[in-house]
Amino acid sequence: MLSFILCLFLDSLLAMLFCLIINALAGLIMWRKVLAIHPHEGIIILEPKLFRFEGESLKIQGEISNKSRFYGNNIWLHIKGFSNNHWLIISANGVSEQSYARLKRATVGAINCVLESK
Repeated sequence: MLSFILCLFLDSLLAMLFCLIINALAGLIMWRKVLAIHPHEGIIILEPKLFRFEGESLKIQGEISNKSRFYGNNIWLHIKGFSNNHWLIISANGVSEQSYARLKRATVGAINCVLESK
């Protein structure tokens, strides 16, 4: 953002080119982070207190936290793992209706359980 503001006030072509390159790199980094948390294939295993996802390059195990959210046809899961936390985006288009309903029900249950314990 700072590079974009600098670009507005600088008349130099070199400064504008620098700002454009910095913004393109920032966009590329964010795009890679979004792709990392939105896997294309994998298996979701729901257990009473545990969530597991196993894909080709990504294996996540932990509990669904209250930071999980619903956005349109997507579920953004915040998984509290044993050593670190992960975000995982599950699209309704990528799973069957029954699996999506089960995952949504488990997420709502996890959010309500955490809120009730406070």
